[in-house]
Amino acid sequence: MRELNRRGKTPDPEHYEVTYYADLPAMWQDAPNNEVLEELFQVFNLSRPQDFEGHSLSVSDVIALKRNGEVSVHYVDSIGFNDLPGFLEKQPERPSVLMNLKEKCDAPECNPSGCKKERSDHEL
Repeated sequence: MRELNRRGKTPDPEHYEVTYYADLPAMWQDAPNNEVLEELFQVFNLSRPQDFEGHSLSVSDVIALKRNGEVSVHYVDSIGFNDLPGFLEKQPERPSVLMNLKEKCDAPECNPSGCKKERSDHEL
């Protein structure tokens, strides 16, 4: 994130696609975002769900959490996570990419949505 900030840039939703979404376990529903994000990092690096076919969660990936009807988006940084307010509201050059992400995040079963960079930017 520091390098993006240095260049005057922010993560671009057009560089991401939804790779996985599932219900957030009930025990995490009321936990602070930072605790949930750390748990998800562990899950997607150490004990991935059987139906997940993506790469380990890594720097520059994005996680969207939907809790209590609210979606929050978080950038995986080299240490910790950075909130990305307005990430889903950016005006895309290719509306279908952002709409696909918004549709998945608005779906009732979306908890959380893991996003990944385009294949050209990062190996699956």
